[in-house]
Formats: sequence, structure tokens, C-alpha cells
Amino acid sequence: MTRRLGRGLADLIDTTPQSSSNFLLLRPDQIKAGRFQPRMEIAEAGLEELKASIKRSGVIEPIVVRPAAQGGYELVAGERRLRATQELGIQEIPAVVKTLSDREALELSLVENIQRESLNPIEEASGYDKLINEFGYTQEELASAVGKDRATIANAVRLLTLPQEVKDGLRAGTITRGHAKALLGLIDRSRQLALYHRIAREGLSVHHTESLAGVSAPARRRARRVDPQLVGLEDALRRVLGTKVSLVTRKKGGRIFIDYFSQEDLTRILHLLGVGSDGGRSDAHHH
Repeated sequence: MTRRLGRGLADLIDTTPQSSSNFLLLRPDQIKAGRFQPRMEIAEAGLEELKASIKRSGVIEPIVVRPAAQGGYELVAGERRLRATQELGIQEIPAVVKTLSDREALELSLVENIQRESLNPIEEASGYDKLINEFGYTQEELASAVGKDRATIANAVRLLTLPQEVKDGLRAGTITRGHAKALLGLIDRSRQLALYHRIAREGLSVHHTESLAGVSAPARRRARRVDPQLVGLEDALRRVLGTKVSLVTRKKGGRIFIDYFSQEDLTRILHLLGVGSDGGRSDAHHH
């Protein structure tokens, strides 16, 4: 059964100032750092631009906080606005106070940052991972909650399996999400690191990286695209299994590839195939 929040996401993220008591002017020292903030870093250049804007016009959009157990308030969304206000020495900041569970607080913060496109890929992936593993979301529920498709969520979470040095490079902008996705095509971590170092050293394009990683097969993709029956079968299997499915034909027969991205995902797919996860085996190849 699909798990649903007690209220809609639109209600969660509505921060329109109202005349009711949930809209307050708070002193920055009344607000504690949020425990469920997806953002790990704040770019200094962007912060300086925000400070200049606040100097001109004040804080236009209120931050979101929730009551803290020990008194005061805990930040839910708006860490850049709060930090800029603190650095400018401004004594009050507009805030909307919402009573939120830990799960709702993380969801709201993640959605707000995604809407602003202000998280790096690792921060975004870590937020998804926490909602899945600590708060019990399925990938389908999470996709619906943040307005993404399920494959996007699954591919984002896979980034967390990369070596730490590669994740640091992705967080710092040394490589792009496209580079990282290509590196995931290499199973061996030493090869992932070697290619990462080459990208950083030589400034390789995503297309060149895909070629070196062996994950781009333009000729095969073109051949498959012109076979509507094959494309139709892949789409039908994707709908049934709720994950990426690829069919590769040969002169005689072919192969079916079924992607899964977590133990929970594998269990779900095995269940759909009528195979138990405690010993049964599927004839389909998976990776």
C-alpha cells in the first residue's frame, strides 16, 4: 500500500506570509541549525550575491522553521538566507513556523532546494538516500514527492556508490553528473578512479568519458531505436517492473538486462517476477 503523508506536499511547502500566528519575525540567535539539511556547502560567490540583494530589499521570502524541543526554533528551509542575515548583522528575519515531523522536515528542505536547483548532485543523492533508508520511502513515493521520475531518483542514489574521491570531485564541480554517470559504467573502483583522474587532468568531455568507460554504444542504440517492436517490449517491461529494462538481440536469441539500485529494489522486482528473495533465482540477467 502506498504510504502517504498526513498532508499534501503543497501544504508543506507553502510559505506564503499570512496574518496568522505562524508568521513571525525571529532573531537569528533564536534559530538552531537544522538536523535534516541536505545542503553541505554554501558557495561563497552565491552568498555574496544574496547578501547584496538582502541589503537592497531585505529578506523577501521567509525562511521555514519548526519549534525545537528545547525551546527556540530549528531551521527547515532557508539556510542561505539565514546565513546571509547573520553575516550582515541583521537583527530580525521573517519566518514561517510549521509543526513538522523529522520526515516532513527533510522532505520539505530537500524539495525546496531541488526547486531552487541549489544542491550539488551528492547533496541531492544523500537527501534521497536518507528519505529512503531512514524514513521508509520507496523510490516511487519519493519520485512523486519531489516531482522527479523514478529512474532519476535511482540514478541519483547510485552516485553514492562511487569512490569518495570521485564524490568529492562531483561535489566540488570537478566533474559533472554526466561524467559520474559514465564512471558508474565501470564496475572496478580502481578503473573508476583512474578515469576520474584523467577527466580532472585533461578536462575530458562527457562523450569522451563515455567512450573510454565503454558505456556508450551509439550504433546499438540507433539499431534498437528503429525496431519499434523491441522498443515497445522494453516499455512494457519497464511499466511492469518499474525499473530500467534493456533488450539486446543477437542472431539467435538475445539478453534481457534488468537494473536494480538497492536491496529493497531487488526484492520488489523478484516479487513481481514471482521469485522469492530467499533462495529462488531469476533467469533474467541483472546488474
